[in-house]
Amino acid sequence: MRLLLIFLIFPTLLYADQGVNISCVNMKNLLEKNPRTHKFKFDVVTFQYFDQNKNSFVEVANKNMIIKEDFFAARFPEYELGFQINVFEDDKKPIMSMSKYDYRNNIFLEHYICDVQVANIN
Repeated sequence: MRLLLIFLIFPTLLYADQGVNISCVNMKNLLEKNPRTHKFKFDVVTFQYFDQNKNSFVEVANKNMIIKEDFFAARFPEYELGFQINVFEDDKKPIMSMSKYDYRNNIFLEHYICDVQVANIN
């Protein structure tokens, strides 16, 4: 009986690690009725992006990423996705933006505005 009670109470005492769910929209498409949303997940060990062609999340280990105080980036063979936290003087709420950067040709390809939601990791 005591063992059953411990199993019922113990899960409520545990807390999951937290990560973030990130949804980004291309700034060129903000005014469209249904702009395409790009989905990402970022936690303690992985960065995940939703691959439309595979219809699933693809993982990149954090050890393979560039991570700084207010910036992180995932590098792929063709481009880099860089996420930046922006804080403006008159606005107290930070805004996340993402840039798709062609590091071979040293040009930015696209710019996105992102929504960030804290999520518990299972």
